[in-house]
Amino acid sequence: MASKKQSTRIRITLKRPEDVLAAIPYIVGFRPSDSVVLLTNVERGKEVGRRLRGDLPPEHAIEEVAHHIAETITQDEPTSALIVIVGGGDITEGADGSDGTVLPYAEFVRILRDELDARGVDQPAAYWVPEIAAGVRYRCYDHEDCTGELPDPMSSEVAAQCVSHGYVTYESRKELERLLKPDSEVLLRERADLIDAKQRELACGFPAPFSAERGVTALQDALKTARSGVLALGDDQLAELAIALTDPRVRDACLATALPPDAELATTAMRLWQALTRALPAPESAQAACLAGYAAYVAGQGPLAGIALRAALEADSTHVLAGLLLRALEHGIHPDELHRLADHDEVGLCAKARVAA
Repeated sequence: MASKKQSTRIRITLKRPEDVLAAIPYIVGFRPSDSVVLLTNVERGKEVGRRLRGDLPPEHAIEEVAHHIAETITQDEPTSALIVIVGGGDITEGADGSDGTVLPYAEFVRILRDELDARGVDQPAAYWVPEIAAGVRYRCYDHEDCTGELPDPMSSEVAAQCVSHGYVTYESRKELERLLKPDSEVLLRERADLIDAKQRELACGFPAPFSAERGVTALQDALKTARSGVLALGDDQLAELAIALTDPRVRDACLATALPPDAELATTAMRLWQALTRALPAPESAQAACLAGYAAYVAGQGPLAGIALRAALEADSTHVLAGLLLRALEHGIHPDELHRLADHDEVGLCAKARVAA
């Protein structure tokens, strides 16, 4: 059975808006650029509710995107919301020739506020900042004289919370994508041939038929290796792991390794699923990518989860679990709601992995 459910929510204890803005990379998982970020219930002493980051939309799509964002972020009826536009251009002069200035994406912010207001969120605060970095000046969309300077993001209280819980923050989305970037096509073709050959052998019962126990042993060994910091798996081992993950009992046992998300086993398993996503050919890589996506999702790393789950569907468009998880992520379902998926370890992978560790 999976360990007791643990909340992945971050508690905000910050007073000043500049402190909340500086904490955004730790809240969303990476340092965003040209993005819209929404946070709900960002009030002193409360837990951050839903968090959402998206690319800034083109002008023709701002109404549609604002509607979708508001619909997603208000599913649990938040009492407050914070809108942050990161990047998106420079401050411009008012179109009417007045002394006023216009912040980037001001019309998008106006429409988004109207959409939120229609759903019961009254006058959410809205800020613009060119980037999230120490010394950068932010501005408010309400008053020109509302401004301030960001402190060092690494010194925020939220950063300390994330570090203490073992959460990883990345410098950019591209850095996240590199975690799952496939190996060379030549290597993937060679491994695909090896997997096919091994599957034919197993189908003939040579040297022994496949069993869930055999798959668990292979994964247990891989987790033990990953725990030591080594992820250089041989091709034979990769083929064995690829076949093991096709067994639903083994796959479900692997889901159980994700909880609690700050445990050493969860961290080790996430590294292993990421390594297998890079190393395995399609469609076998879909299983590993789905596990990487689920592990990231329950750990509160939504952007990484989205990248992994989309990689799973790219490798196998019929992968049911990856599709369900991606829809849950896009609809803002909180990670805590997905813990029940990890309540299945009939073959005892978690217990055996902990004993081996």
